[in-house]
Amino acid sequence: MKFLKDNTIVDIMEASVEDAEELLELYELVKNETSFLIMDDSDADFNLEKEIEYLKKCNESVTSKVFVAKIDGRIVGDCWLTGHMSDKTKHNVCLGVAVLKEYWHKGLGRLLIEHTINYARITTEIKNIYLEVRKDNEFAIKLYESLGFIKTGDMPDKIFIDGKYIDEQIFVLKI
Repeated sequence: MKFLKDNTIVDIMEASVEDAEELLELYELVKNETSFLIMDDSDADFNLEKEIEYLKKCNESVTSKVFVAKIDGRIVGDCWLTGHMSDKTKHNVCLGVAVLKEYWHKGLGRLLIEHTINYARITTEIKNIYLEVRKDNEFAIKLYESLGFIKTGDMPDKIFIDGKYIDEQIFVLKI
């Protein structure tokens, strides 16, 4: 049990297959609340069967995990690690996080990422966590930097939204 800045109680745990439907609902809500996630209606292959299979694989994996934040039993955010399959790069994982807008700036994203980093630190397999973030997402960049992520590069014109290109930045945290 953890607490948000407003003392709301939040539970963070590994997602189970029983969370699949609610996770899909979370993604649907979040993608309509912000353009900062690279998820939109073109991601039509999101469906319950695939989400269940994905969660099963994550539950059996060390380097791919999904953690959910629940408030009063409702999923309000998640943080995931996606591992590489190659023996040469499997020590690297990509991090992503999604939080409902009503919980922005309350510390939920930080709690989710800290939980995920702590998980990575207890493994022997994970050495680097990397993420990509839109260059104009100043709040997220400040959060990542405060957690020890270091900017390692830029991806010019990575995203195309509303007729314009937006750069992304790459950040890495050595575990």
